[in-house]
This record gives sequence, structure tokens and C-alpha cells, in this order.
Amino acid sequence: MDMKKYFFITFIFISCFSFSQSIATDRPSAQTDNSYSLYHKAFQLESGLMYSYSNGEVNSSILPNLLLRYGAFDIIEFRFSSDLLLSPIENIISTSPIQLGTKIQIVRKEGFQLAFLSMVTFDSINQNTLTKLVGGNSITDKVGIGYTLGHNYARSNSIDSFNYSIFLSNSFNSKITGFLEFYGDWNYNLVLKRSTINFDFGGSYLLNDKMQLDAYFGKGLNNDLYFGSIGFSYLFIK
Repeated sequence: MDMKKYFFITFIFISCFSFSQSIATDRPSAQTDNSYSLYHKAFQLESGLMYSYSNGEVNSSILPNLLLRYGAFDIIEFRFSSDLLLSPIENIISTSPIQLGTKIQIVRKEGFQLAFLSMVTFDSINQNTLTKLVGGNSITDKVGIGYTLGHNYARSNSIDSFNYSIFLSNSFNSKITGFLEFYGDWNYNLVLKRSTINFDFGGSYLLNDKMQLDAYFGKGLNNDLYFGSIGFSYLFIK
């Protein structure tokens, strides 16, 4: 998918909506998705710039990533994701394969939420399928915990991996929230068996009920990975 198609798809989605449900994003954590699905007819855009560095080299920078979410029903949302990538070696901008998926709300109670998330990567070379459970609990009126447990399968090389995360957040006031997150995965097949553990921290700032700014930074705990991201999210109601 070239850059013109990337921006065209974004424009078509946004132009169908005008702006009440308050914004609740999957950002800014690296892996712990929000345990809420969007309500019926809500549409949300989440985007950010990301930079990562490992083993003495700059990885592909993301500028930006894009997640579009639409509440098709009160408990089911549809999802579209793709990234603009900058290769540090060739200095070439490209797009990542499209990901399509759903998030289904299993439990939505005060103080506890549970959802099922599934994403499929559409790539002629490497089709990945990600499934995971996403949960969240309120500890106090300001402190919450989130967690995920999932499985990823890469069809091209038959690599399976389990992934997990745990996320602790604190609302300092009505606009500012901070978080800490630990996450990782365990890859396994007949040849390759390895695990990674990473840590990140960051926060978000609500400009209003529909707009959010965020940032996070992290590093690998058993690997030489460093990364950071800044982002913006916007909620539209049809």
C-alpha cells in the first residue's frame, strides 16, 4: 500500500463522522490494549511516531502508525491498522502490511472489563494471526491495572509465540494519567526457542473528552532494545 492510499483511507474514515462517549485509547502502552470496546457508531483514530534502537543500530522508525477503530455494535468494534516505515539504511519510506481485526467485549462492569481481540496481517509473504484476552480492573478511583494474554502465529515460518503484559496506571487528576508496563513474549518452534521481557513507562494528557496526547519510553530487560513514542488520539461520534 503506497502513501496516497494510506492517507486516502484515513480521510474517508474521518469524513464519515462528526463529533458523548469519552475517549478511551489503546495508546500509549506498548502492548496492553484498552479493555473497553467502542460503543455503537463511535469512531476513533489513534496515531503516533515511534523510534527504536537495538544492538547498536537504529531500527525502522514509524512515522506514523495508524489505528482506526469503529464500534459496529455496543460490544463489537472493527479495527484497521497500518504503519508508515522509514528505513534508516536505505532512507526509504514504505508502508507495513494492513492489519484487520475485531475487539469483542465479554464483560463490561464497573471495576472490571474483559475483551477478546483478534488481528490478522494481510501480507502475501507473511500472514500473522494475533489473538488475545484483554482485561482491566479498578483498584481505587484513581489506580487501575490492565493485563493481556495472547498468542501470535506467523504462517510463513510456522513460528508460534505467546505474549503477555501487565499495566499499572494512576490518574493524577482529571487530565493527566501515568503508567508503568511490563510485557514480553515467548517464541517457540522446533528450531527457535527464546523469550523477551521489556519495560516501559509514560503518560497521557486529555485536551478534552475527545482528544488525547501521549508519550512513552521503554527498554528491554533481557535484550538491547530502547524505544519511545509520542501520539495523538481523537474520538468521533456519528
